[in-house]
Amino acid sequence: MIDHVLGNNHSGNDGAPRYSISEVSEMTGISAFTIRYYDKCGFFPKLQRGKNNVRSFADQDIAALHLVDALRKSGLSIEGIQYYVRLSLKGDSSRKERMAILEARETVLEYQREELGESLKTLHREYGGLENSSEGF
Repeated sequence: MIDHVLGNNHSGNDGAPRYSISEVSEMTGISAFTIRYYDKCGFFPKLQRGKNNVRSFADQDIAALHLVDALRKSGLSIEGIQYYVRLSLKGDSSRKERMAILEARETVLEYQREELGESLKTLHREYGGLENSSEGF
């Protein structure tokens, strides 16, 4: 699904590093509450659980978390992300459709960045007007 690799901590049965939800939260800056919510939404279908049903995150789960968080920040709905996850489970046969989804989200983010840049310029102008005189709105 996603091939990013992060640091090392605990190891699972396969020798791959494993992390608790609190460690993942600290590493990513994403709250444990949000991570649990994303898990309940089904965004991590391959997430393993240890004793007492405790979540155990591998590097690929953390990479998936970063992608899910980026998709949410781009405005993709929970249902849209669930659809993307289902597509990713199909493997290469869904590659083109997943690429189309990512391209659409990139377009949205680029547009938002332009809009925010214009808003920032307007605020700077207003601030400058207020700073230099009693001009301004």
